[in-house]
Amino acid sequence: MKPSKFYLKYNRSGLGCLLLIIGTPVALFLFWHLAPSSWILRLELQNQLGRMAYDTSCSAGPEALPVLQEYLAHQNTNTRFITISATGAYIGSHQESSQPLITALCNLALHDKSLKVRLHAISTLRQVFHPSTEVDLSALELMNHQSEAIRFEARELLLIRIGRGIEVSPELCTIREQLKPALETADPDNCAVKNLKTFLEKCDAAQDE
Repeated sequence: MKPSKFYLKYNRSGLGCLLLIIGTPVALFLFWHLAPSSWILRLELQNQLGRMAYDTSCSAGPEALPVLQEYLAHQNTNTRFITISATGAYIGSHQESSQPLITALCNLALHDKSLKVRLHAISTLRQVFHPSTEVDLSALELMNHQSEAIRFEARELLLIRIGRGIEVSPELCTIREQLKPALETADPDNCAVKNLKTFLEKCDAAQDE
């Protein structure tokens, strides 16, 4: 007895659905595990998958640099914001190759049209753990910004850099009076406070010479 056309059609449809159900997860698994990290990162940033892009940036190699630079300049504000987080993850894990991204973050901090992007960029520059005249001078310029929120984030960035014992630019001595209040309520035995006090004393000594 020949199977009916309906029966054949039904079986083929069922097989197609089964292959789709099984094949899609397999294809996604292969993509996420075998595709270059730059491809994955681009897909995550395009779709604003912030948490996933953060994790990918941590484990990505230098091929992620042009992708992050591209999306830091994206026209969509939320995309730039998410990319800043992913950029911070990359800088934190790849200090030695992050200079192009540090420059891009400084530019966003100084010039982006979105306040939330600028604040996020300033905060993310805390991930720079080495001496950087570019970071120091960008923060110094932002200390004179009309926005109180931007001035606050810039001040916090500089206090964190000084507190970590990073060698900072001598130009920061010009705002030593704005940094001194951080000593008033801080624990004098705290290592970061000691580093700040040492920096301010050097500034005062240089002024007296």
